[in-house]
Amino acid sequence: MTAAEHLLPTSSTAFERALSEAIDVTPRLDGAITSLSGIKFTPPPSFLPFLVYEYGLGELTPYVPNLYDLLREGVAWTRVRGTPAAVDRALGWLGYTAGIEEAAVRRSRWNLFQLALDRVRDDEDDLDPIDGVANLSTPLRSVFWRGFAGYDIRPLEYSRNRWSEARWSSSSGARLRADGAKWSFGRTYSFDHAMTEADLTALGVWIEPTGDGEVPWLDIEWPDLAWDAFGGDARSELMLLAVPAGTAWACFRDSGGTVIGYRRAKVQQRVVVDPTGPYQFGGLRFAAAPTGADMMLVEALTDFGEGYGSTAAAVSLILAAEPADPARPGALWLGPGELDAGLPEIALTPLDIEFGRTVRERVRFLLRF
Repeated sequence: MTAAEHLLPTSSTAFERALSEAIDVTPRLDGAITSLSGIKFTPPPSFLPFLVYEYGLGELTPYVPNLYDLLREGVAWTRVRGTPAAVDRALGWLGYTAGIEEAAVRRSRWNLFQLALDRVRDDEDDLDPIDGVANLSTPLRSVFWRGFAGYDIRPLEYSRNRWSEARWSSSSGARLRADGAKWSFGRTYSFDHAMTEADLTALGVWIEPTGDGEVPWLDIEWPDLAWDAFGGDARSELMLLAVPAGTAWACFRDSGGTVIGYRRAKVQQRVVVDPTGPYQFGGLRFAAAPTGADMMLVEALTDFGEGYGSTAAAVSLILAAEPADPARPGALWLGPGELDAGLPEIALTPLDIEFGRTVRERVRFLLRF
């Protein structure tokens, strides 16, 4: 250790050198001072709150509660804060990735941005942290206002997009709190269902196969069609044509078999395979066909929040039903006991859907007659 007298000028007096040595605490603190070298690389737990404060990382503690992780990741995050790289790094702490979509410069609120997340949120509790780190990672002028995955419908802009592919109000989504971001998620469940004898009998359209290609006449009001309107499987086509007219509904039930709710179908069409058709299922495209079809496509799409708090364990279809309350003929979602079903349920299929406030659930059935 350097002697204290060596730090004084050569003109110092003996009294000054003695006083310097008397008040010098270096001999007593030298060991502690030496041990501080590199302590920030392996700090003890008691040091962590002070280091977080020193590095200005306190605003990240709600999103990275492990302070060792926060010190390791947070310092690197501060170096790229205000750039897309900071958003990527912060979302990685939460287990997500996303593409950043900024508002068009022609818009009055050009500073808004959205996140195209890599998947539907794992849990609703993940959304507030995503909102928080997104706003902390971007420049002060930028505002995160929406995240989406699986379901993304944009507002109508005249002369810029098709009316049938846009909303008249704003982008799709729902907010969990008034001052928070909007979230728009969607999941699709597709079921290719071969109609069983039990299904067809329940609908009242079952035709016994004769084995010789002929179709026996049934006491049903058949459409006024020529026989050449049917394809190779006239029996299947006739059974499909005989299905009673009415609105189709998807019926969701919990694990105990109790009805959670009914959702009106947005698509209910006899279809044939058509590469240019508007409907898609299982990698193929389909088009509506009034005749000559032996398949029916039924699709229902729940709205945000419908069924919230429940978990569906099965879904089935009711092909002809109306709301029991005549004052609500256009209702889209009905609770237990609110549907007047003209036909029994068919195509009961197990699934697992935890309904949420920010997710629209799409169920599609391709019914093969």
